Amino acid sequence: MRPMIRTFLLAAVAASATAAFASETMIVNVPFTFESQGKAFPAGKYQVEFDSLHYSLALHSQTNTRKSFMWIAFPAEYSSKMPRLSLKFDGEADGTHALRSIRLASWETPVLDKRERHSAQPEVFINGGR
Repeated sequence: MRPMIRTFLLAAVAASATAAFASETMIVNVPFTFESQGKAFPAGKYQVEFDSLHYSLALHSQTNTRKSFMWIAFPAEYSSKMPRLSLKFDGEADGTHALRSIRLASWETPVLDKRERHSAQPEVFINGGR
């Protein structure tokens, strides 16, 4: 009986350790092309993933698998009334968009595009999930 209890206990510890290093993933559709840190990204579906082992947020194009980027993530305010995923873009006068930040639940990137805004174009938010 004792070996069986030990086996169950070890299995529970292993399962909880795996869950502690899990990642969270969501898919979002971005209906326009955009850029981030000098890289151009096409319109389409993107997977946003938080990696709790490296405290990072990654953005992966589902249409062009060679397009991906990863940033260090920092804790952010989050409540159940907020969308689980939020991408923030700066609009430019020429119609281009620059990715400004990503927030997935309680994790967020720093400001990604620090260029000065030269237009009165509004910021664009794309939300996914609740």
